[in-house]
Amino acid sequence: MKIKVLGCYGGQLPGKNNTGFLLNNDTLIDAGTIALTANINAQRKIKQILLSHPHLDHIGAIPFFGVNITSNKSKSINIYGSAFTIESLRNYIMNGIIWPDFTKIKNFSGNFVFEYKPLHFHKWHDVGGYKVKLIPVNHTVPTNGFIIGSGNKYILYSGDTKETDEIWIEAKKLGNKLKAVFVETAYPNNLISLAEKSGHLVPSTLLLQLKKMGNIKPKIYIYHIKPEYEKNIQREIKLIKDYKITLTKETKTYLI
Repeated sequence: MKIKVLGCYGGQLPGKNNTGFLLNNDTLIDAGTIALTANINAQRKIKQILLSHPHLDHIGAIPFFGVNITSNKSKSINIYGSAFTIESLRNYIMNGIIWPDFTKIKNFSGNFVFEYKPLHFHKWHDVGGYKVKLIPVNHTVPTNGFIIGSGNKYILYSGDTKETDEIWIEAKKLGNKLKAVFVETAYPNNLISLAEKSGHLVPSTLLLQLKKMGNIKPKIYIYHIKPEYEKNIQREIKLIKDYKITLTKETKTYLI
């Protein structure tokens, strides 16, 4: 699997964009950023979007993506997520008031630009040829992480979460088939109280989560850092010696 980082921050500053990852050029994992780091040709190749939750830093680029791909001569882009996330997007964002409803606007092939596809928790789904399971995590609104499989390789994407259990139990079950974990870490350790209230991890609680996987040691990729705390978090992450940890970088592609 090939994962390109479109945005890897939990906030925006010049050159630092909200969360969005492109899997094998055709699947967007969260959509805080598309247009700023993916050109129109790259956007046209996207076939589906996986959403972890409806906070703006994870869905904010979808309305503009819809505008960009209206000229597509292709099938509808499927938007996958929990029923809560799908209904939030439908009712509060692309509702015909804040933004046009692109599930009712047709592209140049006569297909609707977007089609909503709510998914159930704890069940394997076929999403564009990938095996995908939604696992609830622990944030301020209903949020899910993903386990995504292709062939005999799996990755874990945490979504926004503070300390939680279920997704790490699922990770442990995969054993060495789990090749990579993309996990948020938003604040430095001295802001653990703020992280707890806002539903995020700090490096010390990150380590506690990773240990829940037992003896398996997949590659760890950190995202959703608050830009103003990047240096502090980087310094604290370096103190974690038991895992191979990489802080994701925008526009970089990681081979899994």
